[in-house]
Amino acid sequence: MTEKNRNNLLIDIEHLSKSFKKIKVIDDLTVSFSSNERVALIGQNGAGKTTLIRCILGQYVYDGKLSVFGLNPRTNREEILKSVGFVPQLPPPLKMTVKEILDFFAGLTGTDKNEFVKISEDLGLSIKNNLSKPFLKLSGGMKQKLLVSLALGRKPKIILMDEPSANLDPQAREIFFQYLNNVSKDTLMILSSHRMNEISTLVTRIVEMDLGKITLDEHLVVPDSSKNKFAYKIEFKEINDDLKNILLDWKFRGVNGNLVWEAEINESDNAKFMNIISHFSAVIKDMKVEKRESEP
Repeated sequence: MTEKNRNNLLIDIEHLSKSFKKIKVIDDLTVSFSSNERVALIGQNGAGKTTLIRCILGQYVYDGKLSVFGLNPRTNREEILKSVGFVPQLPPPLKMTVKEILDFFAGLTGTDKNEFVKISEDLGLSIKNNLSKPFLKLSGGMKQKLLVSLALGRKPKIILMDEPSANLDPQAREIFFQYLNNVSKDTLMILSSHRMNEISTLVTRIVEMDLGKITLDEHLVVPDSSKNKFAYKIEFKEINDDLKNILLDWKFRGVNGNLVWEAEINESDNAKFMNIISHFSAVIKDMKVEKRESEP
């Protein structure tokens, strides 16, 4: 592990094992995850992906060492979950109404519940028409949209998602991935998905599991040794808070008022930034990009 990744370490796992009825589902697994990583967690059914996620969430007793933010997820679960957004593969059997759920998560995370409402509405779930409806009575797609909004609306430091787009309609799926593209680059994101084609442009690392072990761990970014940069100067027709926050996350600075922004993007991050900014093409008036190669 590089010194940079060690300093940004969020999840550290050493010799983790978990068995159910003497069947070993996680087998002496050692791995770590750092901030700003976008991880595709792949593997066949039964590979141990969901069990690994639930160990990270502190839902299972396990053997070995596991820390999240430097804390034990079994003994510090409530504190950890305040900064973790989670979308399960199967919706939980919550008996609360939509309103009660929104109020609960707003209080738990200190988030304005309108943040959750906005994402739900963007995904196609009318909160106003379903406030008094029990979560159990929602359709599978409606449940998934609400769970996604609860995970993303709080702007967590870690996002864990287990087949998050499985119950989403095509339009909602497209909007969902736009939201993922716009997540702060300092956030650790782990996506367990069978749809690798959907997340291939999003992820920077692939971790494949089989029979409770990691069989592949591949980083997809350009090595840090590349010192080339791309100088951006972007003029916008208009700018909203979401776009402004994204620009600030990427260390842009406003010049000539609030509509012209400049920054230098590392070559290793350039493709990711281009993918993100493309979603705002309708409000881009002019964009100049100059590649600045490092001295040999």
